[in-house]
Amino acid sequence: MIQVTGSEKRKNIRIPSNRPVLFIINSQSIYATMTDFSKHGIGFISNFSAKEHDRVEVHFDIPTSYSGKEIKAFQFKAEVRHCLNLTDKSHIGVRLDFPTKDYLQIFDELTPT
Repeated sequence: MIQVTGSEKRKNIRIPSNRPVLFIINSQSIYATMTDFSKHGIGFISNFSAKEHDRVEVHFDIPTSYSGKEIKAFQFKAEVRHCLNLTDKSHIGVRLDFPTKDYLQIFDELTPT
């Protein structure tokens, strides 16, 4: 775990990403680009704006190693923790309800030591 200093609120390491994400909110499918992911949440950029505490379903995949040859698909329920309005897009951060053992294992393998 990294230390939290100054105004930084993040308690866990985040891994940068540029992968497609599909999230479903109010029966509407929204496509986005993942910006980073941690053990318990993901951030993404979208043309859609969400409200804090909205419930969403998130579908994404991540490589199982740095080589990127194998990819694992994931689907989680999540809660919107923030939605920052940018010029023409939004940065949405969600907290995953129950990260699976597979997800946590892949995250640990991808985390530099």
